[in-house]
Amino acid sequence: MKAREFRIIVAVLRNELGRSWPLILLRCIVMQRRLFSKTHWAHEDTEEFRYVRRLAPLAALYRIISERVGQGEALRIAARMFVPIGVCEQWDNLRSLGVEGKRGIERLRAFYNFMEEGGSAQFVNRELLEGGEESVLYKVQDCPFTRFFKEAGMLELATCICKIDNAFFCSSIPDYAFSREDSWRNTSAYGKEYCLFSFRKKAATPDERYIGETPLLDYTHPAIQVLFEKLDLPYRSDREKISHFYEYVRREIRPVRHEKKRHPASAILRKGRGDDMSKTILFMALLRAGGIPCRVHFKKSDEGAVSCTELYFDNRWKVVAPWTDGSDGVSPDQVGWERGGSGRRMESPGEDHAVYDSPDKFFHSRSPLIQ
Repeated sequence: MKAREFRIIVAVLRNELGRSWPLILLRCIVMQRRLFSKTHWAHEDTEEFRYVRRLAPLAALYRIISERVGQGEALRIAARMFVPIGVCEQWDNLRSLGVEGKRGIERLRAFYNFMEEGGSAQFVNRELLEGGEESVLYKVQDCPFTRFFKEAGMLELATCICKIDNAFFCSSIPDYAFSREDSWRNTSAYGKEYCLFSFRKKAATPDERYIGETPLLDYTHPAIQVLFEKLDLPYRSDREKISHFYEYVRREIRPVRHEKKRHPASAILRKGRGDDMSKTILFMALLRAGGIPCRVHFKKSDEGAVSCTELYFDNRWKVVAPWTDGSDGVSPDQVGWERGGSGRRMESPGEDHAVYDSPDKFFHSRSPLIQ
């Protein structure tokens, strides 16, 4: 188990089950061997064996947690651990391909080929059904994840793998809408003969400047991915994601007065407090983690730089200025999602410093404002 995986597991166990997490991990060491011995891989020495063996600790944790809180609650806790671990690993894989400057079909093809050579796709039967510029559709049969969890007697745990795919693809391939065609249950985890992977090019593709990660908007950080899964968002619509992100930042990040030093979104989340700018940074990081393009609008006031978020929704830019204790704030429901309006801009006084691709760009060009 990698150090990052261990940190994610400990953080979730401590949050969900309290001080008992060390005992759970100790039991996991023993149980994972017992579970793996029940599968046909226990008597093999192949590349697939080494790849699938990584699933044994996850299965053991799920079994132990189920004994404590029941299967339904255990599945929720398991997803909080496994989905961020899987998404972070997929991001590592994508970065290793050197596709930062590429978008759309090129990035998708590079990842598709990588999975064939070094990922789980080398152990499955994969058939490409469509491969044009507008859409890519393929199906996967004989998934080793599903086979392992089925042999271990916990097929339901394979649904976490499906959630990893959706959470990863929505932000890593923003030009395309990822789905399972007519139902999210078109996977072997739900009893189908194969898993469907469908990518349809969006009518309006977001600019990389508004969807990419930055030092401040570090949305691939494990802490951000853990929160993304905690909010149970992989199958939500963009409208629902926006509202959930907004409400979380408004409720959970305690407001403070102007901070002189800027922190990345993961640090703001860990501290649990922040000023107007800090809340905007975290809100934008969550939006980009959910595949929603966004940028930032700054003004200079007597108290420093005042920020609001602009996000791309329903094929147009809409403005949300949510934080200042509600006095100047506008929630997503107030900016006219249903009416299709563009929302109202901030009405705070001061010099307008226009729109920036990210908070990083603003701070670099206007650093005196934030000292």
